[in-house]
Amino acid sequence: MLQRQEIMLIRAALQFWSEEMDLEDTDLFAIYSGGPRIKPPWREEDIQRLRQQLFEARLRYAVCQHDAVCVKNPRLFSTPDAANRAMTDDSDQLGVVLVNTPAI
Repeated sequence: MLQRQEIMLIRAALQFWSEEMDLEDTDLFAIYSGGPRIKPPWREEDIQRLRQQLFEARLRYAVCQHDAVCVKNPRLFSTPDAANRAMTDDSDQLGVVLVNTPAI
């Protein structure tokens, strides 16, 4: 379950990656991503922007239909427990939503 602590871990991993890894090393990226050897399209600025977006985002939870294609209940919940209590049948699934903080 994605919670605030996990977002903090992802942000820390992104910072480590930007400071310690060679962004041009396609072999290294393939090892850690588990994917094919590609030239990652991002730069240091892209990583820092993503870290900031994760820092500012609000984490919410939704009740989704069994196939996780549609949101069953239009309300977003602040906690997984609140979303779980709103489920109406055993096939409902919990969805995790990152909501951008609006720029003012």
